[in-house]
Amino acid sequence: MRDFHVILWFIKGSGTYYIDFKPHQFQENTITLIAKDQLHYLETPTEDWEILSIVFNSDFIYRNDQDLQHLFNFNISQHIEGQQILKLAHADVTFLQEISKHMNIVYHEWSGQARENAFYHWLCIFLIYCERLQDKYNLLPRPVIDSDTQILLEFNKLLEENFRTNFKVNFYVERLNLSLKTLSRITRNRYKLSPKAVIDERRTLEIKRLLSGSNKSVKEIAYQMGFDEPTNLVKYFKKQTGFTPSSFKKHG
Repeated sequence: MRDFHVILWFIKGSGTYYIDFKPHQFQENTITLIAKDQLHYLETPTEDWEILSIVFNSDFIYRNDQDLQHLFNFNISQHIEGQQILKLAHADVTFLQEISKHMNIVYHEWSGQARENAFYHWLCIFLIYCERLQDKYNLLPRPVIDSDTQILLEFNKLLEENFRTNFKVNFYVERLNLSLKTLSRITRNRYKLSPKAVIDERRTLEIKRLLSGSNKSVKEIAYQMGFDEPTNLVKYFKKQTGFTPSSFKKHG
């Protein structure tokens, strides 16, 4: 799987961009933030198009607690629909062009530790500006951290850490010290899904990623994802998606 994050700045052109199998229409002067492990690809761009791509891993950018708290959080469970794509005004374009110019100079003309340190700081400015855009244009209101939201964040974090090996709802309600009724109410209010459906959705997404983004066999994926036998993965995946793993890999 990919262990790096990607920032894509669509400077010119238009077309369709897929993130984890969901289509997004990109337009000029939009920035797309893609978390590590998310599968993504471009489809049907116009003939005259230009894209700036910035790639980095978590270890490079998250060096201290302040980074984790202040910079844009690329964890997939934290993405809010609609905030993964940012529309730039003219002033934003001018500012980010200047930042990207300095990043390009540092990357191509500097060397050694000085290059790494300078690129890190320019990238931090770029990310902080993206975070600022989310607030400035109020693409979606940031969620209020009430008790339900806090529980949901804890559930998502626990799910990210355990979905490959623990896929029973009881594991999560026990670890969160909740009743099934409470967790069900929260996930249905927020996602319109039961806790079991949320777990299944995350497991299914990971299987799709492994099928499309790796050369692993169905047998290897089955054991990695906690299935006793490959046939059980095939049955599970077909129930969730309507496709067998082989047909999804071929046409998905």
